[in-house]
Amino acid sequence: MDALLTHLFPEPMPREVKSNIVVIENFKVAGDYAFFKPDLIWSTTPGPTNQRWDWLLLCAEVKREKVDAKAVLQGKGPPPEFTDEKLKSRKRRAARNNGVESSSKRRKIDVTPHEAQTAKYLNEMLSHGIRSYASGFFIKNKEIHLWYGDRMGLVKSCAFDWQAKPDLMALVFAAVGKATLAQLGISPFLKFSPTSPKFDSYEDGHIVLPAGEVVIGDSHERLEKGMAFKIDTTRKVWTDWGAVGRGTTVVPLEAISVAPEWLGTDALVAKMAWPHARRTPEENFIRIVRRKLQEKAPGYLRHIVDVKCFMTRNIKGMRLPRAFMGIELAEIDKREFRLIIMKKYDHLDRVDNADEFRTVFEHVVRAHHWVWTTSGVLHHDISTSNIMFYRDANRHVVGVLCDWDMAEEKLSDGEYQASDAHFLSVRLIPRKDPAATTVPQGRTLSTIDEQDDTPQTIKGLDQIIPGEHPPRPRYRTGTGRFIALDVLLEKEPPLHRYRYELESFFFLISYVCAVFDPKEHKFRPFSGAWERGNLEDVSDAKLNFYMNWKSFESSFDHSHEDFRTLVDKWVTPLWRLFRSAAKKRTDIDDLVDSRNTEAMEGMDGMVAKLDAEIEHLVTAWREMITYGAFMKCLGLPLHLPTDPTWPCNDPISWCLHQA
Repeated sequence: MDALLTHLFPEPMPREVKSNIVVIENFKVAGDYAFFKPDLIWSTTPGPTNQRWDWLLLCAEVKREKVDAKAVLQGKGPPPEFTDEKLKSRKRRAARNNGVESSSKRRKIDVTPHEAQTAKYLNEMLSHGIRSYASGFFIKNKEIHLWYGDRMGLVKSCAFDWQAKPDLMALVFAAVGKATLAQLGISPFLKFSPTSPKFDSYEDGHIVLPAGEVVIGDSHERLEKGMAFKIDTTRKVWTDWGAVGRGTTVVPLEAISVAPEWLGTDALVAKMAWPHARRTPEENFIRIVRRKLQEKAPGYLRHIVDVKCFMTRNIKGMRLPRAFMGIELAEIDKREFRLIIMKKYDHLDRVDNADEFRTVFEHVVRAHHWVWTTSGVLHHDISTSNIMFYRDANRHVVGVLCDWDMAEEKLSDGEYQASDAHFLSVRLIPRKDPAATTVPQGRTLSTIDEQDDTPQTIKGLDQIIPGEHPPRPRYRTGTGRFIALDVLLEKEPPLHRYRYELESFFFLISYVCAVFDPKEHKFRPFSGAWERGNLEDVSDAKLNFYMNWKSFESSFDHSHEDFRTLVDKWVTPLWRLFRSAAKKRTDIDDLVDSRNTEAMEGMDGMVAKLDAEIEHLVTAWREMITYGAFMKCLGLPLHLPTDPTWPCNDPISWCLHQA
């Protein structure tokens, strides 16, 4: 590469790092998720050993097809890569896509299994390190495809013949050789010493935020000066798995420069993510939640994540190549970069015993309830990843509810009423309609529609509120193993409700008691289907967990002895509560079946009677899961003696009726 660059550009060019083309041979690139073996990589680390996805700059897959040379010499046909049909196909693709094939607008890229390997490599690169995007090549004989991936999808260029067009090949390698780390997809905020020739650790790494873009958390004051943070290498940089999506990266930091005078001396982390551009920013929800708690229930502020500062940039501001490709994205696929600096908290798996977990769990359940009652905000993603803690001056654990990037505000009464009406309208056959023989959209507890093969993370939108109320996008959000059963059972995602998050808390405590090892500080694999990617399998497993005592009991066969008391005192009473609600819904489904049979036979009198009974049952079912009922199962009071403020004169009565 250096010889090529010297020939093309006799004058020296500034480069942050000196990369090497490395042939991997029989070695694999190490990582946190998978061990793949790309054919070629660009890295500052020479040789095929000791390579990690964190430090790769580019990668390539090389495919060589065997050609029947004898047949070619005998004039029986050209090499397979130059058949007329393939040339025509290539021309059609080039004309159709104007030089670019993209996954935008949810269009699939037409790839071969070998090309799919390139996509897997980009996925691993974006699942490691502090990146904005990743690039690679697919080389097949004389053809080269350029590949690009970011949080919005993958892009594959049209092929070019590197022998027929060596100028394009030279431009590609010149661009790679000239590129800075940021131009190779590494975050533009990640900086190293100018004298550092390598990119193989964060020892000399800093996160540098530009002047005029940083906003202080609670005060919302925009700083005229920039901020610099040193990466704390005693803690691990963590990136969520998967190329497309939020792509959350958490970077441990130490404040330097002007940061300490604004942010204090707490240990910090930077959370970098790419949420949907049209979604309300996480920092906005946190600011609203904290302000309302400060006004009405300040005792719970310490249980909500403390944002120090934040900044936002769109894809042009981040200089993503996608912004300059002329590729049109569907509205729901547009994302933007958001960075939040916050206090460092410990993950839930760092608690030392069941008593500490109980304390953390109680803290976040109470804080979650008071967020709902003071600001009308629901979290939408209760999980072991989002419940954290810190230790106070006396080394006592303090639970904290983090990651509010999926949060939503409370809906209007009209929207909830429309949703309630919709729940029944899609299940009930109109009276005197013999032709109506099926219930078009409802799913019962006993029968789950086999056609609903919904993946773990669902990006699609459904508009299901009929009538005069404006439709609102619906998502199944959250981690599969913790999503409420009612949310899983409905073909169309229902309006999110407070009781669904209480059920998520129940699944969370059940999961922790079943698999957490406090001595090893890790969650062991769960034997049930809760871990599967298909939500239908998850809903089947949860249904069995509710309806079958042996299934429930056996889930805790391998519980750590420290958590067995918690299973008896907290988990089992909660299971009885949520099982009763599940059985109540079964009663509703059975009654709906009977009512529809009467409707098809034209028995209007009986139908009217059953309609009233069904409506009564639905109302009772919706009122079963409340904060008061949940805390009663835990044997805890609704409020603590230290709670300083209340939203009404009769807090106990008021709390009992919150759903």
